[in-house]
Amino acid sequence: MSRSPRRARRAVRTGGRRRADAVNLARTLIDERDLKNVEVLCRDARSTELPRAAFDVVTARLVLVNIPEPRQIVAEAAALVRPGGWIALHEADWIAHVCDPPSDAWRTLVELFVAYSERNGIDPFVGRKLPRLLRDAGIEDVGVRPLIHIYPAGHGRRSILLDFADNLSERLLAEQLTHARELADVKAALRRHLDDPDTLVVSHLFFQAWGRKPL
Repeated sequence: MSRSPRRARRAVRTGGRRRADAVNLARTLIDERDLKNVEVLCRDARSTELPRAAFDVVTARLVLVNIPEPRQIVAEAAALVRPGGWIALHEADWIAHVCDPPSDAWRTLVELFVAYSERNGIDPFVGRKLPRLLRDAGIEDVGVRPLIHIYPAGHGRRSILLDFADNLSERLLAEQLTHARELADVKAALRRHLDDPDTLVVSHLFFQAWGRKPL
């Protein structure tokens, strides 16, 4: 979020321990780079308590795909931006996240994540809905751009599906979506598949969407 005078505020909203970790990481980066015009706040993205109609730009990256009620977050963004200001969002859509040759382990993990997301009110396909969410919030001049990537051997995001599995393992087990032995076997099988440099790994389909608040 950018507000005149030129001072950027970043509102960090995650959950539990990771909330503190994210805030501390952001503040460390700011200190390391000696950024004097950046302030980090830890707030609920649905109700930030920030000044209404006060910011030139409000932006979020990979927020809506991770937490429930994305419509409320877009509405809050629209309330924060001043008339004539802009909202810009970057979000993922799980439709294109694939590998080749196909992998049963990959398919199993994707199905587990989608089931977990839907059970918890999270929309893994929110990316394609960004233009509609912006228009529903009263935003005009909406533009959209799709992005997709290939993750070759050695790329930091080639194993992103396994990273998700590690992060969500306890919750997947707690909600009885899988069993510990089955989950361990699936993760091991996928790791072997990804270790093969000939395996093609395609990213999520990312959507960048933006628009202007009417004057």
